[in-house]
Amino acid sequence: MRVAVVGATGAVGRRMVRILEERSFPVEELVLLASERSAGTRLRFRGEEHEVGVLSLEALRGVDVALSSCGSSVARTWIPQAAAAGTTCIDNSSAFRMEPDAALTIPEVNPESLEGRPRIVCVPNCTIITALLAVAPLHRAAGLRSLILSSYQSVSGAGQRGIVELAEQIEKLHGMEEELGSPDPSSLPVGEVFGKTIAYNVVAKIDRFDEQTGFTFEEIKMQREARKILSLPDLEIATTAVRVPVPVGHAVSIHATFDRPITVAEAREVLASAPGVQLRDDPARGVYPSPLEAAGIDDALVGRIRQVPGRDDALLLFSCADNLRKGAALNAVQIAEHLFA
Repeated sequence: MRVAVVGATGAVGRRMVRILEERSFPVEELVLLASERSAGTRLRFRGEEHEVGVLSLEALRGVDVALSSCGSSVARTWIPQAAAAGTTCIDNSSAFRMEPDAALTIPEVNPESLEGRPRIVCVPNCTIITALLAVAPLHRAAGLRSLILSSYQSVSGAGQRGIVELAEQIEKLHGMEEELGSPDPSSLPVGEVFGKTIAYNVVAKIDRFDEQTGFTFEEIKMQREARKILSLPDLEIATTAVRVPVPVGHAVSIHATFDRPITVAEAREVLASAPGVQLRDDPARGVYPSPLEAAGIDDALVGRIRQVPGRDDALLLFSCADNLRKGAALNAVQIAEHLFA
């Protein structure tokens, strides 16, 4: 197979290359592509150096599958033409997620979306992947009625610039912890990525605000994508997305109601055998999920499972996953495995 990785020099692209090697994906020829600025970079794959070329339709000619990690505006310039020419395009951007002819796929959740071998397959929003790995098995068991999601998203969700901005602000504020009890707002460091101080803080805004609804577009994406992935177009869902000063790993607090009563014990039993999930739910022994524990692994960690007081049909739970790995690169490779391996 001729396999391309588009955006190969970025954080997600580099992980895609590593995961293709880790999982022994059947690559006969690897084509690494990026912008002109990154062209010429060399990446190792199976012990050999591969030079990164410039993204173009000509460079994609004859490619069987392209794993893409570039922005939406760039994705729109080449994916439709490449797909029309016969390349299966697996895209991490939000450009095509809600298009009716594009699949939106978490392989552990809705592999049926890959039936018919669609030419454009979208990796969902990394936060909704974290949430639905926990929710979908319970939906299959008891029928999901409504969702309330509150996310705690790491700075790497904003790219490498987000990680750098957090590190720089922590360095600037180190030693000033006592002063932060009554800070002078004008003296706090504010970067271009988050708009407010992210070090020692949380920021309740990811993406732009929608003037009509008050939700951010990140929250709107979570709502729309959950409905499409679960094939529940009328699902009641409300979301709040918050940026937290964590380098890698997204977390989601989940309030879910179901069509029938479901107990904590049943939920634990369902999740213990769910693909893509590690059950971490023994609070008495200090066992519960956190983003740092999820960083670098393939599964979502799920725990803090509780019955909503006074409701036998509603549960609270907490899910954490690596947003760069399972939330992006790994999910893309798993899609390719379902289609080709």
